[in-house]
Amino acid sequence: MAHSRGLYRRAFERVRAASGICIIDEVQSGFGRTGEHFWAFEAHGVVPDIVVMAKGIGNGIPLAAVVAKREIAESSRQIFISHIRRQPRCCAAGRAY
Repeated sequence: MAHSRGLYRRAFERVRAASGICIIDEVQSGFGRTGEHFWAFEAHGVVPDIVVMAKGIGNGIPLAAVVAKREIAESSRQIFISHIRRQPRCCAAGRAY
């Protein structure tokens, strides 16, 4: 789509100019589902501060993850985020990979 070319880049510039952080949701599009790139955001030439991922990460096992730049992750250590209810079997399977 020609009208969306550069949209992510411009959005990231505006967010960062306002001291915000850029978060990308790769739950549906990550893990190579878009064809050319492992992450969909790579096609837009941007690097997010936080990436949310699920589905493809567990290969059928319900797993999710949030990956953040070090400075953001360290400032958020006390926050617990849960997308899917804690499931010990799924977590054990994820750790086994």
